[in-house]
Amino acid sequence: MKTIQNIAKGFLIGIGSIAPGVSGGSIAVIFGIYDKLTDAVAHFYRNFKEKIKFLWPLIVGGALGVLLFSNVIQYLFENYNTQIRCLFIGLMIGTFPAVVRQANDRGFRKSYLIWAGVAFIVTAVLAILNQINPVSSGPMNESFIMLFLSGAIIGFGTIIPGISASFILMALGAYETLLHILTSFDILSMLPIALGLVVSILLFAKLVSYLYQRAYGIMSYIVFGLLAGSVLAIVPPFEGNMTTIISLLLMIAGLIFSYLLSTIPQRNKKAEKKLS
Repeated sequence: MKTIQNIAKGFLIGIGSIAPGVSGGSIAVIFGIYDKLTDAVAHFYRNFKEKIKFLWPLIVGGALGVLLFSNVIQYLFENYNTQIRCLFIGLMIGTFPAVVRQANDRGFRKSYLIWAGVAFIVTAVLAILNQINPVSSGPMNESFIMLFLSGAIIGFGTIIPGISASFILMALGAYETLLHILTSFDILSMLPIALGLVVSILLFAKLVSYLYQRAYGIMSYIVFGLLAGSVLAIVPPFEGNMTTIISLLLMIAGLIFSYLLSTIPQRNKKAEKKLS
């Protein structure tokens, strides 16, 4: 059952890695597996069997999410942009209490709020700048270096919460090309992308894991700030029609769903304490 759950989580992380305005890292935070994921990738040689047991369902789910939903994501964001963005906003906001609770696991200091504020402001400013001057999504040159760089950017967005890899790819004119490669299942072009993805994840996972071990509270609140700021990156324009009403209902539904989902680990711990 846990394997199926992790495949599902990986599936959504994969979708988040390529969905415009969304971060795979943010999805990992939503499911409460971010620090465990970065530690497993950064130190997979320690307790190798245990790390592989945790990672392989996420990898399989992530690959399926990217490959199967490239067409779907492209279609949904082109035809139901406002509704999908609002759903993602609800999913993000609903996890805020759980993220803060987890950040306070090892104590709380007022200085953590400053770090969260800085992370929020940086992400929010980037989001506002993108809305003022939207990035382009035109075609790029399909060289090995550009494909490798595209994979590395996806890896960066998967590891760092609040950083939308798709926005960076759009700025480079690589997003449209990437979707075309994924939807056409171009294996030769996928290889350098996969290589860049793996190298990027390994490098940034080690850095994030190192920082978590030495400054858990600060890192946790920085992640919270990035997650909160990234909400602004996907706020759609509202027109005051039926689409807006449906979008707001989806936002509320997403908020309730993710809040209930994020409280499952806490409820399980309470149930275990009662039984013991």
